[in-house]
Amino acid sequence: MEWVKRKIRFLKRRNEKLKLSPWYMENGGKLLEGLIASSNGKYNIPYRVFTVEELNKATDFDFTKSINYISRSAMWDGTGYYISGIFQQRSILVKKFHAYAKGDGAASYAVNDIVYTVQMNRHKNVLKILGCCLDLEIPAIIYEIGINYGLLYDLLCGRNFGNNIGRSLSWSNRLKIATDVANAVAYLHTAFPTPIIHRDLGTKNIVIDNNGVAKLVDFSLCVALPPGESQVEVDIVVGTKGHLDPDYMTTGIITEKGDVYMFGIILLELLTGRYSFFNVDDEYPSLWNFAEHHVEKNELSKILDPIILEEIGEIEHQLQAFSRLALRCILDRGADRPYIIDVAKELVRIQRSAHPTQRSSR
Repeated sequence: MEWVKRKIRFLKRRNEKLKLSPWYMENGGKLLEGLIASSNGKYNIPYRVFTVEELNKATDFDFTKSINYISRSAMWDGTGYYISGIFQQRSILVKKFHAYAKGDGAASYAVNDIVYTVQMNRHKNVLKILGCCLDLEIPAIIYEIGINYGLLYDLLCGRNFGNNIGRSLSWSNRLKIATDVANAVAYLHTAFPTPIIHRDLGTKNIVIDNNGVAKLVDFSLCVALPPGESQVEVDIVVGTKGHLDPDYMTTGIITEKGDVYMFGIILLELLTGRYSFFNVDDEYPSLWNFAEHHVEKNELSKILDPIILEEIGEIEHQLQAFSRLALRCILDRGADRPYIIDVAKELVRIQRSAHPTQRSSR
């Protein structure tokens, strides 16, 4: 394609003129390949390529040095740190991948993250990408963000880390967050020529903004299913401990239902305020064992986050429906789980079933 040749020539000229890092061309080429593959040959980059100097100035931080990023991080997840800054009077977050993740594989994950975030950029429940920096060994990703935000993990588990919203999550907040995330995942599964599987859904990949809106972030492990196929097999199983679909872990086969399983774990975390691999006690070694046992015995109050427990009167019917939906999402066999589009519809139905006094108090 002629435009590809023109773009490569442009990258070479820019590299020579600005004397950029040796990684600029390599990362730029990988990014182009990813965008071409994901857009069926159509090319449209609605974002900016930042220089490392621009990032350093915007954040008052040196991205070229291997230093302790935690002290300057606004938040961090399983793959990297997020450094806050101001660029052209806009609040930004710069994602710097973990130092231990260096190598061609890590750069490929970062490029994958950029490619799929660009495709999802118009969705209201995805953290908006402004651009990327290709001058680093592992590309950095730049997001637009408001002045107050936090990871859902931090809000649920009480991790006092970096810039946080600093408020407890009411039941209505949690139900809205679940619906927001389900809508984003449903879009990922249905809005493209073939379903795109996230593979790493979790509370550390969900940002809550100042308005309580959930924004999905980190698409580095996404895989698009081959045309006409409902699954694809991979050599290496990756993802977050406590969230991985048992079918995927044993077979290496990726399907839409793997994302549904991970989403079901998120629902349980919202319900209980506990993290997925937290050992409840000797009798219940996992969160889902704990939840399943008490829900089946009609002892829902024993698993609820104390914050929700204070509201239980008028919302008990919603909690019952929500807990049953969560357990359907984490059934052992993927074929028995609902599709995410049906999960999203059920969450909307649960929202609409609010008691009149509950609705009037919002």
